[in-house]
Amino acid sequence: MLVLLILISLINLLNPASTEIALKDVPEGLLLTDGRHRGLFLQNRLDSIEVISDEPGAGRNVILIEENILFKECPSGMPQRVIVIAPDRTERRIFESDCFSGPFSTASATFMIAHDGFLAQYDLRGSKIESWYIGEFPAWAAASDDRICFTGESGGLRMLALETGKVLRLRITGTEEATYSRISSGQDGLFLAEKASGGFTVLDSTGNVITDNSCYFYPSWTEDGCILCSHLEFSGLFPVSGTILVIDPHTGDQRMTPVSGIPLNPVSTIAGEIVWTDGTSGKLAGVNVQPFPALEYQPVTDDPEEHFDVPYMHQRWDTPDWFNGSWSCGPTSCVMAVQYYRMLTPDSIRVSYPSPGHWSLWGNYIPEEYTFLGHTYDIWGISAPGDIRVQGAHGFICRQYGGALWSNMVDFLNQHEVSSAWAGTSWPTLTEQISSGYPVVGSSTVLGFGHIILFNGYYADHTIIVNDPFGDANESGWGNHYNGKNVLYDWPGYNNGHVEIGISQLFYAQAQIPAEPDTLVDDCCKGFEKYGDCRYWHLTGSGYEGNAWWTWSTGALPDTCIAYWHPFLPGTGDYIVSVYIPPDYATATGTYVIQTSSGPVEATLDQGLYSGEWAVLDTFHLSDDAWLKLGDYTGTGGQYIAFDAALFSPSGTGIGDEFGSANTSINPFPNPCRETAYVLLPSGNEGATISIYDTSGRLLSRNSISNCQSTVQIDVSSLSSGLYLLKVNVNGSNRTFSRLLTVCR
Repeated sequence: MLVLLILISLINLLNPASTEIALKDVPEGLLLTDGRHRGLFLQNRLDSIEVISDEPGAGRNVILIEENILFKECPSGMPQRVIVIAPDRTERRIFESDCFSGPFSTASATFMIAHDGFLAQYDLRGSKIESWYIGEFPAWAAASDDRICFTGESGGLRMLALETGKVLRLRITGTEEATYSRISSGQDGLFLAEKASGGFTVLDSTGNVITDNSCYFYPSWTEDGCILCSHLEFSGLFPVSGTILVIDPHTGDQRMTPVSGIPLNPVSTIAGEIVWTDGTSGKLAGVNVQPFPALEYQPVTDDPEEHFDVPYMHQRWDTPDWFNGSWSCGPTSCVMAVQYYRMLTPDSIRVSYPSPGHWSLWGNYIPEEYTFLGHTYDIWGISAPGDIRVQGAHGFICRQYGGALWSNMVDFLNQHEVSSAWAGTSWPTLTEQISSGYPVVGSSTVLGFGHIILFNGYYADHTIIVNDPFGDANESGWGNHYNGKNVLYDWPGYNNGHVEIGISQLFYAQAQIPAEPDTLVDDCCKGFEKYGDCRYWHLTGSGYEGNAWWTWSTGALPDTCIAYWHPFLPGTGDYIVSVYIPPDYATATGTYVIQTSSGPVEATLDQGLYSGEWAVLDTFHLSDDAWLKLGDYTGTGGQYIAFDAALFSPSGTGIGDEFGSANTSINPFPNPCRETAYVLLPSGNEGATISIYDTSGRLLSRNSISNCQSTVQIDVSSLSSGLYLLKVNVNGSNRTFSRLLTVCR
């Protein structure tokens, strides 16, 4: 499926602060907001602009109750709240909470709030009238006389029967996987549900589908019970014109209104006119308006539920200067996911923006041919208007039309050892993946245009954290600034004061999660770095914890491939440095270099003498800047040389009190044929977890230790003779300290 990329020619839509969107026509004038829904404005009948609110989110949840204007504000660092503006222009705060959805319209002079698993009905004084338990946190809801229709967190729609309080999951043929962003009620008990990926569904009061459409956008009700929406005409990737439609939901009859420009967000006025946003200028058409006041974006500062760092790449400013990366959101997001798992080696290039320029480690992979794990990325794909073609990740993923094909994105990730597949569109799927430490690539709509982004965090209120390869759409000049790392957007339908996105499809991106380095540094750990042309690096399915890297040895300097291990050591002292040799692809005699306290020291090891086991290099005096290096030069070409885990075991001498109260030591090494091993924990600890692994990384036992226990005996009588790995994690610490354990009988 082709995903439309960001359209650079629509320059004003890339500046959401200057985009003008009509919301509702009220007796006093026209309610307006900007492309971020950052504030709420009133253009009165004299065409002057009044600022009703300058808080984030004020322009999204806006309803009218007996000429009272109700809306939600999401001030930074404060509870979210519902504000009511009375006809005499007085303002009152009638509801507030850390996070909620609403306000939503009802069939009476009341409104609804979704909060803490309930839908609740309130009057204009903010007094609760009635509530219904639904067990979810929906983005949107709307009510008729006897039913409430709301969005489900797993996708799809729900309906609450008010007379029974029973929640029904609606089965809509062909659209079970659709994610709906907002719902409104119309005449005759009908509900209009807008799809986050485009299109809409009309249902009757029993949940039966009256109309289902996937082509038209920005649907809303007219005063006479019809549906107002936009239909856009494209030339290739670019919308060039459009039509505003009025559709009878019962008969399907359509009335077209041809307009100039690209009509977005059409709204019918009290006088029967239609107002819309012109996609070519970002300005309102159909009525004269004054310029919007400039407002500053203020991001949320609270702690998220889950968030982890993913290396960031900007599709325009991290790719080569000669390359126009404006169409490369899909390839860039996929490469970010690949580099979260540290697959590709750096291919550094110097790029000019932002001034004075910077080094980009992986931007060359987007337009340039490369080979990795037996796959050569040499397909020519369209990268910009004028049939300009490039290879690399862009050519592979965007081989047709310049747009990212979903199936090609999945293939690209899988070929880079990142397991991928289509993952649907539901919030629980996203949060489950992120809570498990996996990023998610998503096909979305941002400011109304198709865009691929990477998710790497979320808040309980449905604010999402993304690496947006085009930059931060909340701020002016989207695409023109290097500001897309850890951007905050709102999940479809939710209003927390950020740009609301749509979701067309999520994609899994799973591999072994890189661990923080400690005294054990495995080949997928953040302390492991590999360098050299990625075509020469290969993976084997054996090794410590199931995989290792290998390459061919070379007979002449310099090294073609080099790997470094950077441990996190508990203190300066003597360490036994060991490396794990996998059972295959390890025949060469390599020269390891260890950075000791007195400088680099070499240690030669014949990997062919070991198979699926630890090999001790020697004991070295190390400080906190220690590292281990291995290159592929051995003096003999054509042999296998492997790069797997490295272990830096405190030897028990020279460290002493330098471990300190915040660290952990393990004694003795090696175990002199005893039935127990002793683990020394810091005083005042909050407990610990002690695990024993065999040489392949398989967990054999795990024990939880109670608080403040300083010396722990570990029973090893059930273990056969051999070498094991003992790992200790002190509660509250981000580090795990590892040590080799020898058991003899």
